[in-house]
Amino acid sequence: MEDILLNVGGKEFYFDIDRLAEQVQYDVDSKCEEVPNNEDVDSLSSLKIDVTKYEMYRDLIGTLLTHNEGVDDKLGMMGLNQLPIPFKLSFNTLLMKGIIKEL
Repeated sequence: MEDILLNVGGKEFYFDIDRLAEQVQYDVDSKCEEVPNNEDVDSLSSLKIDVTKYEMYRDLIGTLLTHNEGVDDKLGMMGLNQLPIPFKLSFNTLLMKGIIKEL
């Protein structure tokens, strides 16, 4: 398996989808509005997501996945320093929030 992993700056990273799901969900008890008596409670127990966080994470991940410039991985940190600012910010944010993890 290790021979097919791609390196980014000499390390292997992956998106932790479970962590992403945790980050965009919010606590139903603390942020859910009052349920009227005539509505079925079971129909309201669906997944609740924070739209602002969801959209931001979607854009950050999109920035990483649509980057078209080649980076010479043999340059290590020098090659990574030449990446555009949106890519660096997206990568750093997702790494710090635990959505990108090192293997």
